[in-house]
Amino acid sequence: MASVGTYAVLGSTGNCGTALIQNLLEHPTARINAYCRNKSKLLRLLLGIKKEGGRVNIFEGSIQDEELLRSCVQDCRAVFLCTSTNDNVPGCHMAQDATAAVIKSLRHHNQQSSNEATKTLPTIVLLSSGTVDSKFSRNMPSALLWVLLRSASHVYNDIIQAQKLLQAEEEWLNALYVKPAMLSVDYQRGHALSLTDQDENPLSYLDLAAAMIEAANDDEGHYVGKDVSVVNTGGKAKFPAGTPMCILLGLISCWFPRLYPYLPANTGPG
Repeated sequence: MASVGTYAVLGSTGNCGTALIQNLLEHPTARINAYCRNKSKLLRLLLGIKKEGGRVNIFEGSIQDEELLRSCVQDCRAVFLCTSTNDNVPGCHMAQDATAAVIKSLRHHNQQSSNEATKTLPTIVLLSSGTVDSKFSRNMPSALLWVLLRSASHVYNDIIQAQKLLQAEEEWLNALYVKPAMLSVDYQRGHALSLTDQDENPLSYLDLAAAMIEAANDDEGHYVGKDVSVVNTGGKAKFPAGTPMCILLGLISCWFPRLYPYLPANTGPG
């Protein structure tokens, strides 16, 4: 289905967030509410936003700003939660904070709505990882899986807890959990959604974003409440050059969390 309506993107300055905005702008009827802490950074990353005739509305502020967040997510078709980091930050709770704040905002909207017509709530799409899902990572070599789970241990715990927060609200809130494998900053090649298989090859953020939009737009609800993987259909993305360093630093942060403040930041997949 075509992208029709308004979509909220939380974490809009990250690789996934910018890819979502780029994909949504390909649909002339789609409007975007981009939530970020730094508007100037977003405008630098996506120089063409100002030329989109007001289709992108930027909400700059803290995730704890309840009124601003309510304005961002209200009346949206979907809310994309891609607030995370590639750094293995000890005690990371970015995804949990964003998820809890969105749940609170939507619960407020649900309680304030006087009739069913105004109670339409967006589908929540949480960006997670196939590494933490035993179904999707079943074919991964056990030694590699062991390393990856520890190299992003704090971040993985954060997104696991964020998913639990959403699952606790499933009686009134529709959510789905997108769990890709290795991600790369590369061009779009084509994708397919899967409930059973994971691609062992790198996936571009642009293909990931297109898959997230497709899942959110599914009116039949095939993906609601489910873990969803993304596979390449047009060839694999390039290997992300920053991954080895990211893994090494993540392992140090896992085993020696007190050293984290002294480690290089924002290594990213590249």
